[in-house]
Parts: sequence; structure tokens; C-alpha cells
Amino acid sequence: MAKDLILESTTLWDYPTQNYGDKPHGNNKYNGVTPAFVIWNLLQRYTKEGDLVVDPMCGSGTTIDVAKELKREVIGYDLNVTRPEIIKNDSRKIPLEDNSVDFVFIDSPYSDNINYSDNKECIGKISCEKTEFY
Repeated sequence: MAKDLILESTTLWDYPTQNYGDKPHGNNKYNGVTPAFVIWNLLQRYTKEGDLVVDPMCGSGTTIDVAKELKREVIGYDLNVTRPEIIKNDSRKIPLEDNSVDFVFIDSPYSDNINYSDNKECIGKISCEKTEFY
């Protein structure tokens, strides 16, 4: 982990790259990837070591990488599994008990402007011009 990371103290967060340090966090070529700095800041601010972090739409696994680095327990779900640690699951039906998670990070798809997968169940397939969501 990069030792020069500083917890953001304002509402404007500016990061020069997708990753920090020498190893990758997720895949910077993945459509809609969340910057690792964002997840790092949120987990540093709102969780502690050993907490369970869940990302129901974890994409390339950035949340998994950052959470493990910070010694958090982590579960990542996605309809489009991109690596072995990700569990195939529809985010509308998370298979966990109520109140069993310490922090949920979600960076949901941006409607139909990015093609995340060919799975018709992907909520990224929902048109921003329609009113029904389920």
C-alpha cells in the first residue's frame, strides 16, 4: 500500500490515476471502473480492520483488492464475473442476512450508455428513458 495516501477532508476528491502504489486494484481497462482512491478513502473513514465490506456490483474487483489490503473481510458480487473471487449474483437478491454487513460499496451501472455485459438481467441494460426498473 502507498504510504503517502492522505484521507480526503473535503467534498472534492481529485486523483491522478485509477490506482495507488505499485500493484493494481481492479482492472483500469474495465468500463466504469471506480478509482481505488475513492474506495480507500471510504473504507478508511467508515470501516475498521475485520469489518465485512460488500460490493454487490463489483465489476473488476477494485473493492476486493482495496478491502483485502486494508485487512477488511470482503464479498464481491456481479452478474459478469471477471475473476475467481467474485461471486455470480444479481444485486437485487443479495444472499446475506440482514444487518450482517458493516459497509456496502456500490457503484452502479450508468444506465445503458456503457455495455457491461450481455446478460439481460444486468441493471445496466435498463434504459434511462423508461420508468420501470424491475
